[in-house]
Amino acid sequence: MIPNRRTLVTGAGRPLGVALVRQALQRGDRVYAAARNPARVPVLADLRAEYAGLELLALDPADSASVAAALPVLEGLTDSLDLLVVAPAEPPAHGRAGDEARDEVLATLTGTGVVEHYRRHAVAPVLLVRTLLPLLARGEAARVLLVSSWLGSLAGKSQGGDYATCASTAALNMLGRALAHDVAEDGLVVALGNPGHFSTSPEGPAFRHGADDAAAGLLSMIDRLPRERSGSFLDWTGAERPW
Repeated sequence: MIPNRRTLVTGAGRPLGVALVRQALQRGDRVYAAARNPARVPVLADLRAEYAGLELLALDPADSASVAAALPVLEGLTDSLDLLVVAPAEPPAHGRAGDEARDEVLATLTGTGVVEHYRRHAVAPVLLVRTLLPLLARGEAARVLLVSSWLGSLAGKSQGGDYATCASTAALNMLGRALAHDVAEDGLVVALGNPGHFSTSPEGPAFRHGADDAAAGLLSMIDRLPRERSGSFLDWTGAERPW
């Protein structure tokens, strides 16, 4: 356990991102919670009132202008990062309701939609790691968790549909594996993490685990991952996922 670990969590405007922020705070991390507009996420304000170690950051990893504006703010808060967690991206700021669902189905998917999904969910996380590499390189045994999905497994693909999500997640897995090799010389460990079928409500189906359980499992997994297994695709339970 790293005392006073400095952890940046992106995607904190979505349920899993919030759960990751909460779990990191509960274990004593100093957390920088990044969302496109943190002021519009009331639960982050609640967590900030409860935990002194939480800072909120306006950051959308898929928006280069947002990243450029957030970087000096982050550098004003810390000179290093020990853990970067890239959680699932928020929907596009100016997207229309139904756009993402449209590109999951063969009959309605569009080339531009799939490419945009790929850019936001596969390319943007890797570019963010590259931008934050100087801060991570100064961290203590720094690690990067790219939150992926079981839908990115080619071996596990046994039905049609989910075109944009499957393609983007499979791409994230491959880009993350390449990234793990390239940042090894900086001392970083990278993992692709599958949160599984989680529920955001206590009244959710009994066969689904809670978002907080998924978040706690993912954080434990990246903490325990041996350096020689950097680039692995793992469940929130720590089990290896098929590629």
